[in-house]
Amino acid sequence: MEYWQAICNEFYNRHAKGYSFQYTSLQQYSNYETATPNTYDKKNYPFSNDESLYLTQREADCVYHMLLGLTIKETAEELLLSPRTVEFYLKRIKDKFGQKSKKSLLLFIESSPYFKAFYCALEKEFTA
Repeated sequence: MEYWQAICNEFYNRHAKGYSFQYTSLQQYSNYETATPNTYDKKNYPFSNDESLYLTQREADCVYHMLLGLTIKETAEELLLSPRTVEFYLKRIKDKFGQKSKKSLLLFIESSPYFKAFYCALEKEFTA
């Protein structure tokens, strides 16, 4: 019997008469391999040497589409998000980079020495 099946049996039969409830542990299943959680490498796009200024994957996706000339609504449709979520990401990015408007934010990012690597990485990701 597999480990998870034993757990389910204990859960379903916990109130049944004649079923001796016991806590199942992995020690009882020596052939069971512990599964590692599905982790993925979260991408960060640095905009400073010490990587204290960076964009998360979702923030970068939003900025990339804004750089292509899409509006907030079009960006939201492209990324399958609500326009309000895109606005939230833009506000967070503006706060990180110390910019007051979307236009000044995009100009700041485009003038950054890290812009070319950032743009190429996202272009490769979205055109693949």
